[in-house]
Amino acid sequence: MATTKTNKFESRNGLKWTEDEEALLFELKTFQCLPFSIIAQELKRSENSCEKKFRNTIWESRPFYDPAKCRIKENFKRALRERIANALERKNQTKKYANDILIDHLVDIVKSLPEVKKEVYTPSVKNLNQKHLPEDVGLVLSDTHIGHHHTLEETGGISEYNFEIFKKRVEFIKKASTDIIELHSKLYALPNLHIFCPGDMVAGMNGVGAWSPVYINMPILDQAVEGAEALADMIYYWLGLFDNIYFYGVYGNHGKANIKGSEKEYVNWDYICYKFLEARFKGNPRVHFNIPKTWWIFEKVRNHKFLILHGDDVRGGPAYLEKATEQISSIIRDIPDYTIAGHFHSAADYSTNFGRVIIGGSFVGSDIYSLKTLRRASRPEQKIFGIHDKRGITWTYNLDLSIAR
Repeated sequence: MATTKTNKFESRNGLKWTEDEEALLFELKTFQCLPFSIIAQELKRSENSCEKKFRNTIWESRPFYDPAKCRIKENFKRALRERIANALERKNQTKKYANDILIDHLVDIVKSLPEVKKEVYTPSVKNLNQKHLPEDVGLVLSDTHIGHHHTLEETGGISEYNFEIFKKRVEFIKKASTDIIELHSKLYALPNLHIFCPGDMVAGMNGVGAWSPVYINMPILDQAVEGAEALADMIYYWLGLFDNIYFYGVYGNHGKANIKGSEKEYVNWDYICYKFLEARFKGNPRVHFNIPKTWWIFEKVRNHKFLILHGDDVRGGPAYLEKATEQISSIIRDIPDYTIAGHFHSAADYSTNFGRVIIGGSFVGSDIYSLKTLRRASRPEQKIFGIHDKRGITWTYNLDLSIAR
C-alpha cells in the first residue's frame, strides 16, 4: 500500500489559531521583523498560512495589542524607511553626477599649457595670391581607439596596434599635415584649423560594450588621460601653424561608461577626454572648444554648415549616412552642406542630394573584428581638407598614418 508524504505543518495548519500563537506571530513580525519563512518554523505552520493570518487579522482588536508600544515601533520603522530612502537617493544622485564630478576634479587638477605664439612655421613665399580668399583647414580626427591592442601574430602579419603605435601615428599626422599646409599656404592664407572629432577616441571599458576585452590592455582612466595628453601635444604643435584652432567633439559608442541604457548618453569617456583637452588649453585663448552633451554638432564654418556625429546609430552602414542626415535635418529644421562621421574605420566621401558626406578613417586600420567578421582591411587614415568661403571644400587628402615621415 502506497504511503503519502506528510507535510510537517499539516497538523498545525488544520487547527484554529490560538491567542498565544497570534500573540507570538504579532511579536515576531511586528517587533522582531522576522521573515515569514522563519516564523513558520517557530509556529510549525506553513509560510503561506502565517502570512495570510498576519495580513488578514485586525490586530488592534486583540487583547494583547499595546498601542503605545506599537506607536514607538512604527515611528522607528518610519525613521528607518526614511533613512534608507535618503541613502538610496544620495547613492542615485552620486551615481547620476559621478561623471560631472570626475570632470570637475580633472579640470581642477589639470595644468594649463602656456600660451603659444605663432612662430613654429611661416609660409616660405611672402607674396601670396591676393585675389584668392583665405581658406581654413579642416581635419577629421576620429576613432583613435586609445588602449586598443592586437599583434601581427594575431592577424597573420596584416596589422598591429597598441599605445606606442598610436603615439607614433600622432607624430605622423603632425608631419603629414605640415607638408600639406606648407604646400597650400604658398598660394593663399590658411588662418584657422578646425578639428572635427566624431568620437571613439578611447577603446572603452571591459564588460561595457560588445567588443572583446581581450583587445583592451589599458585601464579606461589611462586611455582618457594619457591619450588626451598625446592629443594635446598635437594641438599644441598646430598652434604654431594657425591663428586659431577650433575643436568640435562628439562622443562615440566605445567610450560609454556603463552598459547601454543605464546612464545618460553623454556619460562617456570620450566626453571626459575632450574636457581634459579643454582644461589643458584654458590658458590659450586661440584654442576654442565645442563639446556638447548631445551626440551631434551643427556648426557653421566659413559660411558652410557642418553636421558632426559618430555614426554608430546609423543602421545599414556608411551608405545610409545620407538618410540619417535627412532625418536629422527634418528634426532641427536646417540642412547641412557637409556631414562628418566616424565609426566605420574607412576614410571616404561622397556626394548627396544636399551636399557631401565625409567619413573619417581610424588610427587602428584593420583589426581582428574587421578582418575576421567583416572580411575588410583598411588603412589607418585621417582626412584633411580646405574650406573656402564660397566654394566650400576645395581640396582634400587622406593622410596615411602607416607611413613614417
